[in-house]
Amino acid sequence: MDIVERIHIYRNESSLGQWSIALCRPAPDLFDLIQAMWLGEGRVNYAVDRILPTGSSHLLINLGPPQYLVDPVDPQRRRVFADIWYSGPQHGPLDTAAPHGQRLLGIAFQPAGARPWLGLDAVDSANQVLGLIDVLGADAASLHRQLLDDTTAAACFARVESWLRRRRQPRWEVSPAVAWSLRRLAEQRGQLSIEALRGELGCSRNHLAQLFRRQVGLAPKTLARLYRFNDALRLLRGRSEVPWAELAQLCGYYDQSHLIRDFREFSGLAPGDFICRPQPDSTSIVVR
Repeated sequence: MDIVERIHIYRNESSLGQWSIALCRPAPDLFDLIQAMWLGEGRVNYAVDRILPTGSSHLLINLGPPQYLVDPVDPQRRRVFADIWYSGPQHGPLDTAAPHGQRLLGIAFQPAGARPWLGLDAVDSANQVLGLIDVLGADAASLHRQLLDDTTAAACFARVESWLRRRRQPRWEVSPAVAWSLRRLAEQRGQLSIEALRGELGCSRNHLAQLFRRQVGLAPKTLARLYRFNDALRLLRGRSEVPWAELAQLCGYYDQSHLIRDFREFSGLAPGDFICRPQPDSTSIVVR
């Protein structure tokens, strides 16, 4: 399928701002690495966007004005991102700002999808946002320069796919045990105990944890919790009142208190505060 046929354009004009997003389905040979590719352009009418953790990692390439990573405790402290960076798998949310508008290309990777092209154990990037030129040097800088010259979303997506194929290294590929475990956790939306997973796999808890540490960057239990949390977000979308006990049961939480705990850890907000916030998309909320 031609890359243009894999792209769908979505536009927003609302009180939150005006922007367009080109979403591109990955090429079949990259399905095991990539969850989604997008190119967003426009301007928002709010100050800070909180990106919620999903278990994915992200390659982010700035093709427009500077973007900022905001300190959630002191919003005046900001780290500027003007070129290309990598956000490893996160245990918690990240606050970002784009006060001058944006043209930002993003690649969301499968939970173990970054290691084959990045050439690092996932634990070395977990809970970090890395300047990719500092990690990969001239190869990352060259990709950024070339993308600045691409005028269409299709050209940008094609270039990044080719770059990832070239960088892919077989020795960093996901192991069969981790690939199987990730499929099981995704199929069950995180509603599978790690003891059950370990038993089905036939390995020790420590061995499974070490494999996930190197290849995913998150413990199996943490990833399962993130899947349950994001399942709850999906069921909450568009609702102003929530039957929390019922939601906890539907998403596999032991009780309502465990659901509330995960909301606080993964969003930084209590559930009641969370649902009052505007949501620009399924994985972010407005905090300022």
